[in-house]
Amino acid sequence: MKINLIEYFVETVARFPDRNAIIDADRIMSFAELDVLARRTAGVIIDSINCKNRPVAVFMPKCVEALQADLAITYSGNAYMNLDVKNPAERLGNIFALVKPAAVITNNRFKGIIEPVAAANCTVVINVDEISDNAPVPSQEELLCRISNLIDTDPYCIINTSGSTGTPKGDS
Repeated sequence: MKINLIEYFVETVARFPDRNAIIDADRIMSFAELDVLARRTAGVIIDSINCKNRPVAVFMPKCVEALQADLAITYSGNAYMNLDVKNPAERLGNIFALVKPAAVITNNRFKGIIEPVAAANCTVVINVDEISDNAPVPSQEELLCRISNLIDTDPYCIINTSGSTGTPKGDS
């Protein structure tokens, strides 16, 4: 029985490795290519924070790297939280103070914006543009074993809303 969405992704990678997983303005990526990037990033997440069931923020616009980060966070056994890059620093600080993400994944373009917020909240910053192509890629089996004790009610995705109060609320 599948209890985690990553298991469906792994099945799709096995069945259709060469099919297009994502197409954006700059590139086309197959399921196999996306899987390798996600697993490599998951390895960096695990090495950086070595925890499970914690929120990990993603601070990038919708792009290949954001999807890579979401899948990597899932592979690492954590819950992803996509942040809007248009949010002002004060709102980002309020979200970080409330949710307390273990890490934030970003890229070169947005690193300078999120670093002060992350530093103020003792949050690790992972820059996908700095992950080496030579970084180790954990096997799917290793990562699936890591998440095997998660249950279907563990958080997967955190969405921040403010409603009428303007104060962030994190819902999973």
